[in-house]
Amino acid sequence: MRPRRPGLRPFLRENRGQRIQPPLSPRSAPSPPRAERKVLEWSARDLAGRERALEWLETDGLGGFACGTVGGARTRRYHGWYLPAIPAPRRRWMMVSGGDEFVTAGGVTEGISTQAYRDAVHPDGARTLARFRLEPFPTWLHQTPAFTVERSICLVRERSLAIVRWVNRGPSEIGLRVRPLLAFRGSHRLQTESPDWDPGTEARGEVSSVRPLPYLPRLYLRGVFAATRVEPVWYRHFVYAEETRRGYDDEEDLWSPLEWEWTLRPDARAFALFSLDEVAADPEHFLDEERRRRDAFARTRDPVFDELARRAETFLAEADRGRGTILAGFPWLADWGRQAMIAAPGLALATGRFGAVAPVLNTFAGLRRDGLIPNHFSREEGEPEYDSVDASLWFILAADWFGRARKSPQRPSPLLGAVRAIVDAYRRGTRLGIGVGPDGLLVAQAPGRALTWMDAVVDEKPVTPRSGRPVEVNALWHAALKSAARLERLSEEAGRARELESEAWHVARRFNETFWNGSKGCLHDVIGDGGPDASLRPNQILAVALTDDLLPPHRARSVYWTVRRSLLTPFGLRTLDPEDPRYRRRCEGDERERLLAAHQGTAWPWLMGPFADAHFRVFGHSEDSRRTMRALLAPLRAHVLEAGLGSISEMFDGDPPHAPRGCFAQAWSVAEVARVVYAHLLGVE
Repeated sequence: MRPRRPGLRPFLRENRGQRIQPPLSPRSAPSPPRAERKVLEWSARDLAGRERALEWLETDGLGGFACGTVGGARTRRYHGWYLPAIPAPRRRWMMVSGGDEFVTAGGVTEGISTQAYRDAVHPDGARTLARFRLEPFPTWLHQTPAFTVERSICLVRERSLAIVRWVNRGPSEIGLRVRPLLAFRGSHRLQTESPDWDPGTEARGEVSSVRPLPYLPRLYLRGVFAATRVEPVWYRHFVYAEETRRGYDDEEDLWSPLEWEWTLRPDARAFALFSLDEVAADPEHFLDEERRRRDAFARTRDPVFDELARRAETFLAEADRGRGTILAGFPWLADWGRQAMIAAPGLALATGRFGAVAPVLNTFAGLRRDGLIPNHFSREEGEPEYDSVDASLWFILAADWFGRARKSPQRPSPLLGAVRAIVDAYRRGTRLGIGVGPDGLLVAQAPGRALTWMDAVVDEKPVTPRSGRPVEVNALWHAALKSAARLERLSEEAGRARELESEAWHVARRFNETFWNGSKGCLHDVIGDGGPDASLRPNQILAVALTDDLLPPHRARSVYWTVRRSLLTPFGLRTLDPEDPRYRRRCEGDERERLLAAHQGTAWPWLMGPFADAHFRVFGHSEDSRRTMRALLAPLRAHVLEAGLGSISEMFDGDPPHAPRGCFAQAWSVAEVARVVYAHLLGVE
């Protein structure tokens, strides 16, 4: 994405197609000494006290997902086994919230699921949880003196299908009884028992289907080789602790139409399949294909960052009419234009699948209006919202970045037409008061609107009003002009290229005259109608990161050190100086309180990307500077094994202990950390 970054083709040629070793085969209990412990694997001792804090995630590449806590208790309304996107990729429906599971061995029945009700937890499967691992998909091992049972959950890529598998890993025959718990609701809502619910259940052999609500498709439930007993029943008053903490409604009723029962000999397997169409194929075939496919990613030579790269495809999805997109975060965000453009390069590097990521730019280019690409889509119905000044500029940088990474980087870019349209629209002025001012700098003025990435709004007012000339927007404008000039030269449009380069030079001159804060040795955050805003925020780091020639070296160094001293945390850059009286130490409480804190002190991991670019501009790519950056990334590396397992959270509290907040898996957090690893720490030239 950055105009100055060299191509990455030598590294990609060297690493494309490599595979890591397949996961260890499951072992019967009692387990012999293990020769190798996987990075994303925890024993019961490791998990003690953290079973509900650690979360797993599966996605299907169509917008659907499954997620939950390692301990099995649902603590969010988003926790469930099967949430397909209908339609893809934004509108997710909670179809299957989980299952009530019981194992019978030696005449004793024990629950291995965990169901949290208002006044009780029953059963409490966390008591028997002996081990959890995330490779290649979430897998639990429940163990007592009488039985050892393994459960795994897999969503099949590019197919709306969830597979739950149980394996008897013990030496004796067991009985397994499972009731699927269904919700049939939008992912953001909660369900209550309703007289309008149609309890009709069609059962044919091992395949059953239900359609309790007429506006949703039929759900197919297949219990492979199970004895099926149709007996509809409601389970009432589940409570979701995380919803309570976040100030939302927290209680739900779930419906179960049937019960499956298996008798499993040692090493025997049971399967439950959930889908929107009938699936007759062998589920083991799907699991084998998923194991092989998930081993295809560009390795980093670091076992933890390898696991981050392995799961980078989590955010890639197919939109309507086969168009690609990037989902911003799980479990509640859909696709956002700004985040997609920032995340695209890092996700391409991590997955090694440029052909799957590059079309995302085509998707957003096709939705362009008046020089703006959509920032997000409203009401999950797909209506694009054009309320960002910077998303289109990030698009230009992404188009240039992908052009450099192609096998033939000297070929003209197919996105040049979109780039020209954006530049022309910004020059003449477009929606929301976005346009080039008389001084050549970019202005965004729309009263009551938050047009930059600091977009929190409370009581219809921006929490961080940045109307006027935001510093990072003008750094992006300068970089976008340079990228557009390069793309013009590839199309042999030398005259256009020279014009853009000249404009970029004038922008740089005016930028330094306008934004430099000599008293603090850094940049103003915004130049508004009332004068400069000297708030110390991380946005100015982009002026150092994006191009080599926007700031002279001495100013670049001063900005870098100012940001590093005051805003750097172990997990990203704070959004406001802790010495500022408006600073909020923690992003907690109800939605309003969280919005007030999101950009008033909260630290964001995605900003480690531009901070690292600035770091290497100031210090170069010496081994010392790389060693420093590895140390600075160490807490985020460790975080890959916390919270959203195999991923990185959306944001963190500004003050220690820097608790993770927001989505537990965030696209631009993962992508920017991955980009730093591949582009800087691996010595890619």
